[in-house]
Amino acid sequence: MHLDASQEKMLRGKEGAARQLAMEILTKVGDAVGADSLVPIVSAHVLAHYSSLHDAGIEMLERFANAGGKFAVPTTVDPASMDLEKWKSFGIPEDYAEKQFRLCRAYDKLGGIPCWTCAQYQVCNFPKPGENVAWAESSSVVFANSLIGCKTNKITAGMDMACAITGLTPRFGMLLDENRVPKISFKVAAGALTDLDYRSIGFFIGKHAGSRVPALEGLPPSVTSDELKHLGAAAAAAGPVTMIHFVGVTRGADSLAEATRRETVESVDVTRSDLQKVEGDLNQTDELPDLVALGVPHLSVSELGNLAEMLKGRKVDRKVKMYVYTSSQAYDMAIRSGIAGDIESSGARLTHTTDAEISPLKKMGFNVVLTNSAKMAEIVSSEGEIKMRYASLKEIIEEVTR
Repeated sequence: MHLDASQEKMLRGKEGAARQLAMEILTKVGDAVGADSLVPIVSAHVLAHYSSLHDAGIEMLERFANAGGKFAVPTTVDPASMDLEKWKSFGIPEDYAEKQFRLCRAYDKLGGIPCWTCAQYQVCNFPKPGENVAWAESSSVVFANSLIGCKTNKITAGMDMACAITGLTPRFGMLLDENRVPKISFKVAAGALTDLDYRSIGFFIGKHAGSRVPALEGLPPSVTSDELKHLGAAAAAAGPVTMIHFVGVTRGADSLAEATRRETVESVDVTRSDLQKVEGDLNQTDELPDLVALGVPHLSVSELGNLAEMLKGRKVDRKVKMYVYTSSQAYDMAIRSGIAGDIESSGARLTHTTDAEISPLKKMGFNVVLTNSAKMAEIVSSEGEIKMRYASLKEIIEEVTR
């Protein structure tokens, strides 16, 4: 991989040990994936939650921070593994919390923006179409490539820090226009769609597209960016999806022919029976849940308002906890607008800076979790400690409230 003079200087340690380590990571990864060069990025989004990084991740972030490392571009961060303000009241063990706080301190020392959300593109990280970014959160990668029109690969832990500290990323994969052309198309043929259907469509695409970039037709014109957020998150959880050409929405995809550059690609219908099979696959049990988890990825203010309306006049069963996850910015807006009070008057609990899929749910005392997130149902069930149930928001509220 070619390096220019300033990059060679970083690699030789002329700009400090942190940048030298970061450049060593980028050159090794770049050579491994066949990148021809390093290109500038306008922002990074990194991981600093203990449930995924573990002790090795703490050592890595502290090594960068203690070596004088500073982020070279605006850098945001995925949710922590616990509510950073009210963690004790959620039953987080103190030794677990201290490990998360070590990650927080290292991230802060590196100069990161403390947004702690997986939907940073809705609240604190706004690239323009055509710009290169280096984002680590899989759902936000799909949103960036598909809806914003910027370019990013799904950046792994460790490499995310290297990109943020150097302000560079290897030029390969989704940064190349020829790799962004859809090679398979899906067409929704399932009638009217519920909130769960959007997640299930994404999951179906993720399972069937493989490494091919998919296109998707047949969504209603009224589809919202929140619905596409959840669809993309489910696709990225089910397979190696980093972009979906939403025909009629994605830039350069006003039609399927335009998206595919008039190439003929395999076409797959997504039927109601396909969505029912996804629901069956993601339901591991019919046991009563002890936790309902909503907000994977984080809910927007609009989604919180809709939830408040659905919970109006109802009370959550005392045998069940209902946690609602959102960004800190949406959380503050929900408090000022009264939405938070409306939600919590039902007995549900609004939380921010964290997310259910990366929380130590078993340590918090939960065994059966009910959600409308295909991403969460897939990821948490794969770890084997928690039994997952998957249902629409309407079905969830009817089951666990009175």
